Amino acid sequence: MGIGFIKSFDPNLNHYLFPTLIDSLIGGVTGYIIIWIIIFGYKKLRNKEGMGLGDAKLLSAIGFWFGWMSLPFILFFSSFVALTFAIPSLINKSRTMASKIPFGPYLVLGCVLYLLLLEQIIKFLNI
Repeated sequence: MGIGFIKSFDPNLNHYLFPTLIDSLIGGVTGYIIIWIIIFGYKKLRNKEGMGLGDAKLLSAIGFWFGWMSLPFILFFSSFVALTFAIPSLINKSRTMASKIPFGPYLVLGCVLYLLLLEQIIKFLNI
């Protein structure tokens, strides 16, 4: 997380890929808060743990590296890929709804997809 924040001080970086200092700080804090709210809400609704804080720390680090603008795309891509892998195993009954599925690898995969599709995302949004 620290390196992701410190790299924001380099003025020579590509600011489409690596954000400014403020965007990086907002991304790190927002990434942590998003997952923390999901954890807190699930615990209040179901009275059991649904996710670990490792996912919050990972999304916070991703937010520090790539800024707050990357977080919606990374969360969408990672959730989509996680569902793509989880639904067939639920249909085949090899997993149940109570099975634990680690979300961290899907966050990393969502980040990789974001990096690979960054140019298309920028063109789509007309930035």
